[in-house]
Amino acid sequence: MERMPTGIPGLDKMIEGGLPRPSLILLAGEAGAGKTTFCTQFLCKGAELGQRSLYLRAFGGPPDLLINYASCFEFVKSTYFGQEICYMELEEMMERACQWQDFLELLKNRIESIQPARMVMEDLSLLEDILKDEYWRFLLKLSHLIKDNAIVALLAEDALPGAAYLTHIAQVADGIILLQNEEMNFTRRRSLEVIKMSGTSHNIGKHAVDISAKGLMVYPGL
Repeated sequence: MERMPTGIPGLDKMIEGGLPRPSLILLAGEAGAGKTTFCTQFLCKGAELGQRSLYLRAFGGPPDLLINYASCFEFVKSTYFGQEICYMELEEMMERACQWQDFLELLKNRIESIQPARMVMEDLSLLEDILKDEYWRFLLKLSHLIKDNAIVALLAEDALPGAAYLTHIAQVADGIILLQNEEMNFTRRRSLEVIKMSGTSHNIGKHAVDISAKGLMVYPGL
């Protein structure tokens, strides 16, 4: 099976060298757990390897602002954005309450134009309020689109109170990575757990995570 390195130190050796290609991976976690940092490293690793990526957000403001936030990390180069890493936002379509076919067609055209090897989608679950009963159909078609184009896609979603991850997305995902930022003894400790990874023999349990200027690092076994 072809593997795609994540760019996260410590993680790749836990999952046989990287994420399966193609695959749809759910990255779930609480606020402050490191989801955006994880996604940024994943995209920049692709840019370092000469791979093109598509960064899709349901909303999030101007791309320049995102680049400024990301620039605090040592692995980020501003030349990546707009070249290897292409940005796409769905806010305008969400305001118009489009049909699921419209969202999928827009994404399909963008993929055909860019031909990305990697993709990150943040807060895609917001479409559920718009698509309603058609949301499940949209997720299935999205999964097929990703596989047909040999893409490794991360779906970054906030964990809900009482649930570690969103069930709808988990049902179509090939892998689930859970990031946590738990309060323990009046402090907070970050951890990473690979819940599932299709076709992969992976480490189980929670593993310590640190975030610095070098990005997110995983310490297997700690």
